[in-house]
Amino acid sequence: MGSTNGYCINVTDLAVRLGNFTIHDGLSLQVRKGEITAVVGASGTGKSVLLKTIIGLIKPAKGTIELFGRNSTALSAREAHEMRRRWGVLFQDGALFGSLTVSENIQIPIKEHFKLSRKIREELSALKLSMVGLDTDVGNKYPSELSGGMRKRVGLARALALDPELLFLDEPTAGLDPIGAAAFDQLLLELQNNLNLTVFIVTHDLDTIHTVSNKIAVLGEKKLLINGSLEEVSGFDHPWVQDYFHGPRSRAVNH
Repeated sequence: MGSTNGYCINVTDLAVRLGNFTIHDGLSLQVRKGEITAVVGASGTGKSVLLKTIIGLIKPAKGTIELFGRNSTALSAREAHEMRRRWGVLFQDGALFGSLTVSENIQIPIKEHFKLSRKIREELSALKLSMVGLDTDVGNKYPSELSGGMRKRVGLARALALDPELLFLDEPTAGLDPIGAAAFDQLLLELQNNLNLTVFIVTHDLDTIHTVSNKIAVLGEKKLLINGSLEEVSGFDHPWVQDYFHGPRSRAVNH
């Protein structure tokens, strides 16, 4: 099913409250099919909260969230379960289960949605590992035996387990050294290109923003400040935006 106006994600007038705190108030954001949108903002602007609200982990106080042209907050339990097949999520540091092998971690969404034999699940897991540039023998290891960069790739393999159309990434390069982060960015670009993915990426990494994003959505003051190209956003007249894109650490944007 196609989405209206070519939007894969359409958030309208969203309000999110956690306890006594209002995180978002009147936030609207559209993500077009096939684009990589980087979501940035100062600490506390609710970037990860927005991601979790879009995928249904946090219930909004008001507003609508359309995914693939359907109001995701108005779906039956069965419809919501089916829709979850269409996206994958990479949480911070991979969020892998330490008591399960890498292969078993990747198989979790496959087991949740499909009745397949163990052999087929293991073959699919090996395929996903190769897609993210890891040897299939990594499947027998436990997360504690892997480097941070490998754990991120395993988390990405699990996010891709159901061949999703839409990928959510929460700070995917956080904690990686610059070489590892750059390799992850290149992998993401290749996957997005080969699989025609729409990607929603929460990040503060200027190199990642510069390398992969088509659009940059800046959160601040409980709403969306601007959503545009790198050129449009870096020219936006707002103190935090100017400091972020033109401050002392902004070399990635200016080279």
